[in-house]
Amino acid sequence: MKGCTAFVLLFVVLFGAPSLASGAPLAAPASQPEAPDFHAPLLERARELAASGRPLELLVASRLAYSQELGSCPRASGQPCQSDVWLGQAIREGSEQPLIARAAVSRCIHTKHCDIAAAIQTLRTREADDAVAQLLLWRLAVVRGNDDEAALAWARVTQATRYVDEYAEGLDVLDRMTRGLLLPLPDDAVQSSPDEARLTLVYALTAAFSTQALVDLQRQCPAPADASRSAGCRHLLTLMANSREVLASSYGSARMQVYALDAAEREHWQQRRREVAWVLEKASALLSGGTERGPAPDMQEYLRQSVESGELGAMRQLLAANHIQAKPPADWQPTMLSSN
Repeated sequence: MKGCTAFVLLFVVLFGAPSLASGAPLAAPASQPEAPDFHAPLLERARELAASGRPLELLVASRLAYSQELGSCPRASGQPCQSDVWLGQAIREGSEQPLIARAAVSRCIHTKHCDIAAAIQTLRTREADDAVAQLLLWRLAVVRGNDDEAALAWARVTQATRYVDEYAEGLDVLDRMTRGLLLPLPDDAVQSSPDEARLTLVYALTAAFSTQALVDLQRQCPAPADASRSAGCRHLLTLMANSREVLASSYGSARMQVYALDAAEREHWQQRRREVAWVLEKASALLSGGTERGPAPDMQEYLRQSVESGELGAMRQLLAANHIQAKPPADWQPTMLSSN
């Protein structure tokens, strides 16, 4: 798969996150060579999943269809796109499931389709300890102009005790529901396995649907402000910095350097950021086709490890298997990530 997961995350860190969850169309890059036609096989799998009527399958069907509708389905026309229809059905049937409840609230924020009482209840109760869920509820209250509810939601964010690994969760669901799907590669691609194109899709779609919490955090915690707000931001950023996701951990560590109370704490988070950057850089080299140490890893096995141990855990296991230390040398500085 030529390091797709690391490349996608690095692109998001450096250039910003294209949020498919928002419903905003992505601009097509100019002067790109003609891509292989994913349209027919993806939509066929999406229809198969949707036909089951099960909520998670409907959610995945919606995301597969959405990736094919960009630029072809005029959402401004008022007519629902097929992905919208399937997403709405998933929300009606399955809002007691946290993954679907988060999708429902995100959809409401961005499209004003807001029949989401069940989803809100799920996030307030079953996910009360999850910072990502509570950030979504905070953003919803802000969009609705409800200052009292926004204050309550932010208080729940600052009391959260976990930062849900949306990336591993998304990988698991998308992988399970697209197995056996045969997708074409460009004519000039160096194919390492028949499953390469599907895995590339799984990683790219998961990354695109797993960045909303970062966007919300940037709005709420741009820089240290009053003591109360700063304390809440520090709590949330610490949860992120200690998460299993590369992107969340990198961002949280970088922002905690800004929120550090003294030089010792700033140095602690600088070292944490260096460690994450080292793991990402070394794992990216291995995922990009192997090194003199050995061949590229089996991507299906790497995906399994990402689901079980989180992306950082999977990368550390990959380094260990290739006899690379998980911590950088004392004089090493990141070359892949820009400084904030």
